[in-house]
Amino acid sequence: MQQPRQHIHRRLIVALLALSVSGSVVFADPYEDGFAAYNRGDYATALQIWRPLAEQGNALAQTALGVMYYNGKGVAKDFNEAVKWYRLAAAQGNVSAQVDLSSMYYEGEGVAEDFIRAHMWLSIAATQGNADVARMRDIVSNGMTAQQLVESKAMAAKCELSSYKQCD
Repeated sequence: MQQPRQHIHRRLIVALLALSVSGSVVFADPYEDGFAAYNRGDYATALQIWRPLAEQGNALAQTALGVMYYNGKGVAKDFNEAVKWYRLAAAQGNVSAQVDLSSMYYEGEGVAEDFIRAHMWLSIAATQGNADVARMRDIVSNGMTAQQLVESKAMAAKCELSSYKQCD
């Protein structure tokens, strides 16, 4: 069982990178400065730039902080903090955060393992048209029962209809 889960986790990461590189992410100047700092390994500067943006509600910065906490780059590795930031960004419709949050549920990192919620977040992210995310959702669904799929779809609909206020 561990090998297929690792395979899906890697595919989630690849899809996230594809979202970031595909041009579908548009950077504002301060965020871009943090991105450049992060890419050159200056995590302290990236954190200094991104934290205030994230606290002001910038979904890109919130996702970036989630990545930093998930990987332990510039901060202590903390899956609970990663989930917190991913959740904030996911609730704003940020696809990368939705995919990352799905991965956290799938792996049980910072939250209880929950394939239904993992599938729910991938379903929501897939509605924005990324084929890789849709394929990941379909892979996750292969390990779920018909009842779990029905529940996931109902949860996704409730989450979207409530403008991300009723997702948990």
